Amino acid sequence: MRSALARLASLDLPKVSPHDLPFPTAAQLDLAKAAILGADAAAPAWRRWKARGLALEAVDEASGRLFSQLWINHEAAGIGDDDLALLKGVYRQTLAHNAVTLAAGLEMSQPLAAAGIPMVFIKGAAMIAMAGGRIGLRRTNDVDVLIPEADAARAMAIMRGAGYQSTLQVDHTAIGAQHAVGFRGAAGVEIDLHWWAFKVAGDDRAVFETACPATLLGRGVLVPSPTECLVGAVGGAFSCGWSGSPLRWIADAMLLLENSTIDWDYVVQRAARPGLTLALADGLGFLVREFAAPIPSRVVAELRRRPVGWRERGNHWAVCDGRRPGRVLLYHLEQHRARRLRYPADVPWDLLGHLAQVTGKKSGRRRDVVQRLRAPAPVTQLR
Repeated sequence: MRSALARLASLDLPKVSPHDLPFPTAAQLDLAKAAILGADAAAPAWRRWKARGLALEAVDEASGRLFSQLWINHEAAGIGDDDLALLKGVYRQTLAHNAVTLAAGLEMSQPLAAAGIPMVFIKGAAMIAMAGGRIGLRRTNDVDVLIPEADAARAMAIMRGAGYQSTLQVDHTAIGAQHAVGFRGAAGVEIDLHWWAFKVAGDDRAVFETACPATLLGRGVLVPSPTECLVGAVGGAFSCGWSGSPLRWIADAMLLLENSTIDWDYVVQRAARPGLTLALADGLGFLVREFAAPIPSRVVAELRRRPVGWRERGNHWAVCDGRRPGRVLLYHLEQHRARRLRYPADVPWDLLGHLAQVTGKKSGRRRDVVQRLRAPAPVTQLR
């Protein structure tokens, strides 16, 4: 086992670009402030960004996701005419793209609704619904819904029965090892069914218990409460085992903080879920420091005082840096711990047994798990 772990520690995926880590680069930070904040802060941030000699046409993908909000905030930021044509064009393209994507996603969700499976629309669809249906607010490449973990196998069977193509070859044995699966419609639009709200295993019944009704393209849907959306935006930015999330989490979080009433006691309580304590402590602390976010100081202080195990700390460390060797091992150490807490009777006590399950082998030989890990299951790339 020791030699297998040594080989696992030597495995790694390519280094993550600084542009794709949870915390922005200096240039990304200026662009985010220009897109989000009022004139007093947005205009200086935009001038700093322009002074770097950068061009909107050549920005990284994460920065490009802010173009719609730059257009919406262009007067406050003092963006000149030479940049407005591009931003306006991207905004209009986002409007058209999101209209098609959301309409198709809503249609694809109907077989699940007809079968009585509870659904909460999360991520981009939820943010658009909570922003009053402003579908040009942020680009959403697919539609994400959270379903109860107990209904996951039935939901997958229903979607296949409705003729939708699974993006992965998974069955019910994968539940407990993976967080979601995608289905693609005839038009190429994808709907992702999540049974965990985050990539690390945990109990997410609270999302359903606190969900709120909303309207999306004229249809009634359920979305997470503003507080749960904030937890999802911040926590989700740090929950990926292979890389961080684009900096859009900052824009989503600030929109929620400025337009919603947040239950901070709930945030502190929710942080007990595996993978959230350090994410919320660091993420909320960053928003206070860089964006003067209206977050009570006691909340960040209480989160920082919470004891955190070395597995969770190691995974968080790797996600925030992106260059750490052995990121695969750090992620699976934390996932194994979380799965053992969630499924004590079904998850092997040893790490290699866990790896055998999550790489497609429920039981039997553990010796070949390192070879299977060289090609991680695509489901880990779902956002």
